[in-house]
This record gives sequence, structure tokens and C-alpha cells, in this order.
Amino acid sequence: MYPEDSSVLVYCNTCWWSDKWDGTEYGRAYDPSKPFLEQLYELSRITPYMALENLYTSLVDTEYTNYAAYQKNCYLTYYSDYANNVLYAMFIAHVNDSMDCYRIRDSELCYEATGCYKSSRVFFSEECTDSHDIWFSKNLIGCSNCVGCVNLRNKSYCIFNEKYSKEEYHRIIEEMDLHTQRGIDAVSKKAKEFWLTKPRRAYEGNSLNVNVTGDYVYESKNAHDCYMATSVEDGKFVQFISLPKVKDAYDYSGWGNNVERIYECDIVGEGAYNVKFSSECWPDARDVEYSMYANACTNCFGCVNLKKKSYCILNKQYSKEDYERLREEIIKNMNEKPYRDEKGRVYPYGEYFPLNFSLFAYNETMAYAYFEKDRDVIKKEGFQWREQEVSTHTPTLKADQLPLTISETPDTITREIVACFSCARAYRIIPQELSLLRHLNLPAPQRCPECRHLRRFQSTNPPRLYERNCAKCGIPIKTSYAPERPEIVYCEQCYNAEVA
Repeated sequence: MYPEDSSVLVYCNTCWWSDKWDGTEYGRAYDPSKPFLEQLYELSRITPYMALENLYTSLVDTEYTNYAAYQKNCYLTYYSDYANNVLYAMFIAHVNDSMDCYRIRDSELCYEATGCYKSSRVFFSEECTDSHDIWFSKNLIGCSNCVGCVNLRNKSYCIFNEKYSKEEYHRIIEEMDLHTQRGIDAVSKKAKEFWLTKPRRAYEGNSLNVNVTGDYVYESKNAHDCYMATSVEDGKFVQFISLPKVKDAYDYSGWGNNVERIYECDIVGEGAYNVKFSSECWPDARDVEYSMYANACTNCFGCVNLKKKSYCILNKQYSKEDYERLREEIIKNMNEKPYRDEKGRVYPYGEYFPLNFSLFAYNETMAYAYFEKDRDVIKKEGFQWREQEVSTHTPTLKADQLPLTISETPDTITREIVACFSCARAYRIIPQELSLLRHLNLPAPQRCPECRHLRRFQSTNPPRLYERNCAKCGIPIKTSYAPERPEIVYCEQCYNAEVA
């Protein structure tokens, strides 16, 4: 994940996870004459990083994946765990035999599905739970065999919310030609127009939430201002939690999977406990502060790319007594002589890492997707900017030249280089993808994986809350639907009264 011209020292994942080194080789003594974070920054620039961010030892036949664990036969998945035969997906957990999905859990045989849970054979749909054989639908629970529907509960054989007999339903579906791109585009357009005629709940969540605010929050309790979070208890400003559970967390981004007492951290998961001001510490990090990639470490302060160690500071080993004494001294010095960055921003003990600690440019991160800024603004704020590489591949086929149906698509399609219908970027149809498309009877996609992901990403509301009034009863509500947007937004009580 690091460009060729990056100064980061990179190990292949086999070498990074090996037992031939543990990080203490880079250990250094603390110098009280210099700000501690300055010394930590220097250490962070000489230790080796894993080439791809994943729990390498848990992957099987899954070479191209990032921020992932426990996967088999997966390809270009990101922020994904416990998956089998999944391609081009992000933020998924416990998913099988699916492709082009975003934010789905405990599901299988899904394609272009977003925000789905415990579902099967869900296509081009959003926010569906306990449902199967669903097309172009939104906010369904307990439904089956539905097309173009919205806000239904425990219904079957419905088209645009109208009930049909089983025989009539299948006759109409056959006429829609959903195995062709032409048919898919026509029904998709009509469905999204239909969705806008029905109310939305102020936030996306489920009935298992108790005392929750935010958006895309599920099975949580006493969780406030959270976003895309599952099974959070007693947390605030918690986001991107794909695996349960998280307890007692504040200002925490990323992962979960049985963590507790997490403060000012990102991508700290897999059994972590009492971790503060740290990044990428997993698995089973415990009592760790100001550390990055402290793998299975306990009682460590200011360590980077350290593995299975305890009582270390700046990757140098200490006795328990010396560690505790030096830690207190460093905290005192951090408050008396705090680090200042080039913009004059001050970082005493209790503040997260300065911006210059990032190994990536702003426009290489998820931040850019959520908060796009101009290049000059980004640099002025102290972030890095990286010019994007231009593809040098020459397409052999235009997207609109792809066969109309998957049954007409030959095996030789995997040798073609296709020009994306939207951006003209070159992309491939790989054999695993072709096999899954044939199984689902869906045509080869006319857009590249990046454009497909962007379409799903843009269908998800951003992590911003607005003041708005319920469109039915008029009470003030907080919602991620901006006031100028066309959706009809109800408070939870009005929504449940109309939809349940």
C-alpha cells in the first residue's frame, strides 16, 4: 500500500509476521532534552512496516486485500473480516460468495448490496435485513421476492410495494430482463425515483439499539454521535466498527472485535484493552499508549512495529519498575515541554499523534473521501498531498462492447482490458469474478471497481448531523440528511408508526 517512492521501510507480510525480528532491534534510550514525540517520530521512520495491512496468518488464497483478516479466496476487499469468495467489497463481516458490496454483515450471494444484514441473494439494494431474493429495494425487513420496494416488513412477491401472486410476480420479473445491463439500468432508475416518495428514518439503525445517536448504528447501547458502528456500549465519537463488541470507548475509529477502554485510537482491535493515543495496535494490545503497530504488546509506551513485548519505551526493554518510573517522567516532560509542529500546534500528553506522523498523503486516505479539499488547502493545513498515478494500460475493449448477458460472455473475456464506461480507466474481469457472475446470472459490469465503489459510497450518508424537523409531526430531529436534500425524513416514532 506504499508507493514506490515512499520513504517507508516495507517488509512483505511473510517477513513482517516472522519470528526473526521483534522490533527491539530498533530500541533507543529516551532523551529528556528533546520532546518525546519528536523521538517517537524518528523511531517511526526507521522501523519496518507490513506491505499490506492484514492479519496475514489468517488469510488463505487472499493475496490482494487490505485492512482485513480471516478471509479465504477473496480479492480486492478492504476493511473486511471473516469472508469467503468475496470480491470488490468494503466494510464487510461474515460474508460469503458476494461481490461489489459495502457495509454488509452475515450475508451471502449478494451483489451491489449496501448496508444489508442476515440476507441472501440481495441485488442492487440498500439497508435490507433478514431478507432474500431482493432486487432494487431499500429498508426491507423479513421480506422475500421483492423488486423496487421500500419500507416493507415481512412481505413477499411485491413489485414497487404492490402485492402479486407468485406466478404473476415471476412473469413480470422475467419481462424486466434483469440478466441484462439494459434491464438493470431501467429498473434501477425507476426504483430510486420510487424510494424518494416514501419516508426515511432520521438515522439508520435497528430495534436493538438503546439510547443511541448517530447514523448506521446497530445493536448498541448508550452510544452517541457514532457512525457505521456495530455493538458499541458506553461510547461516544466511535466509528467504523465492523465487529462486535466495543465497550467504554471515546474518539475511536476502526475495527472492534472485543475491545474495551479505548481512547483516541484508530484501527485498534482484536481483544485490545486500555489502549490510548495509539494506532494499529492488534491483536491483544493491553495497557498501551502512544504506539503504532504494537502487535500483542502489553504495558508499552511510545513503541512502533514492536511484537509480543512488555514494558518497552521507544522499543527498548525495561524492568517493570524502571518502565513505570520512566513512563511517569516522560508524561511530566510531555506536559512541561510539549511537542510543537511546524504550524505551531501544541501536543501535550493526552493529544493524538501530530499530522506529520501519517505515512500517507491526505488524498490517499478515507478522510479525502469524506472531506474532499483542494490541494492547496490540504498543504496549508499541514497534510501531505500525492499526485495520483495515471494508468498506462491500453484497453482492448470498450465497456459498451461487453456481451449483453453473462451466458453470451466467453472465458476469453478475462484476457481483455476494458475501458470503464464512466471514467475510461482500464480494468479487468478476473476468472473468479466471471464464475460468480455466471452463478448469479448477472452481466459483466461496465464500470471499473473504483467507480462501482464510489456509487455505493455515495449512497451512504456522510458522518455529519444536521438540525431538521420531522416531516410528519414537526418535532426537531438530528439527521445525516441535509435540510436541502429531497428525502422525506421522519423522527423514529413517526417512522415506526407508519412502517412497522
